[in-house]
Amino acid sequence: MSKPFIIINGVPHSYTSLISKFLIDNGAYTKEIWDNPKWDMSYSRFEEKEIQNFVNKRKKFKDYDLTSYFDSLPKDKIVMAKHPLSMFFINELDKFTDRKIKVVYTIRNPEQIIMSSMEKSGNSFIYYFERICWLYDFMVDCKFELLPFIAERINKDGKRLLDFCELSPEKINYNSVRSMEQRKPTYLKYRFANFFWKRFNKLFRVF
Repeated sequence: MSKPFIIINGVPHSYTSLISKFLIDNGAYTKEIWDNPKWDMSYSRFEEKEIQNFVNKRKKFKDYDLTSYFDSLPKDKIVMAKHPLSMFFINELDKFTDRKIKVVYTIRNPEQIIMSSMEKSGNSFIYYFERICWLYDFMVDCKFELLPFIAERINKDGKRLLDFCELSPEKINYNSVRSMEQRKPTYLKYRFANFFWKRFNKLFRVF
């Protein structure tokens, strides 16, 4: 019996790359990580080449057969593939394989996702807000076993993620995620921000 196929997705800039690296460091197998110079970045993204090709074709409403890709994967390894926007087409994957498919959907503070996305591309706040909302709906509609995973909690919940992915290293390797930063919220900070935005909401309203 084949071991599961794990696909990592979520909103772009939600730490899908970091989660992918954590799984690779703890025993997940990847076949061919995509590296296109056109999209060269200062950090690793860990997209799987064939999943990238599949998503690119489906975004143009064209078919793309992944049967040979799935057939080429080792049955005795837990295979991981990552592509944030694969969630749009996630329910199509079992057309190409009878292997068990499990989905990890990464979650990050929406404000940080939007600000990071705007900084890198220049599109508007509402564009990225809508993408978060739509991908959430696709996540809810996913027919496969799915783990919504809060990326900022990786150092606390890493074992839970590995258990879901059926990975069991002798010792969990946290080296790639030790620098993960997270906010230190307080109620006072919340009240201050709430006070500020209540009075300026008319100037910054997007709807």
